[in-house]
Amino acid sequence: MAAVLTRIDPSASMMILALVSGLLIHHASQNAVAVDSGSSCNSDSAKWPGPPPFRECRLQYYVQVVVGDVSLNKNLLPPLNQSYSGPFGHAELFAFNATDKPEQASTRIGFVRGFTIDSAYKASDIVDLIEVELISYDDGKYKGTIQIQGEIRAISANEVAIVGGTGSFRGARGFGFIERVLLDGPYRRFHHDLHFIYN
Repeated sequence: MAAVLTRIDPSASMMILALVSGLLIHHASQNAVAVDSGSSCNSDSAKWPGPPPFRECRLQYYVQVVVGDVSLNKNLLPPLNQSYSGPFGHAELFAFNATDKPEQASTRIGFVRGFTIDSAYKASDIVDLIEVELISYDDGKYKGTIQIQGEIRAISANEVAIVGGTGSFRGARGFGFIERVLLDGPYRRFHHDLHFIYN
């Protein structure tokens, strides 16, 4: 490079050196901005407004369901073409109690609201649902919402993704397992076992 520069006019050499220096300085400043802006997302959570952040790795609770109750709207959307594709497209809206223990009378720690859409294209005995849930959680210490979604099938346990949250669960990420633990007439009980992953 030095040999090439000696054959070029000295003013051109200075311009090339200035250009290269400018590019190096610009690259260094861009890296500094990227590093600095990355550190801001790890700000001290103690400064966040609202309830204390949830920093545990696991959260478990139970969802109480009564089939036939108004909290389960089985007619949100009818199937698209029942004669051809069975229940495909059928949607249900739900709003259930969440409790800290399995018994229905145990302490309520929130509500589970959301909807399911039947995604089994051909009629069969296999339940195949796409489910989106919002858990409004309040146990007296932690308070906020957790958003989960995933595929729910008749075979337990079903794995779902934790895709977000608010309040104590801001920016929540992770996975969970939903398993039916009671089937007794109109009563259903589901165990939610959520696992949080922190960066």
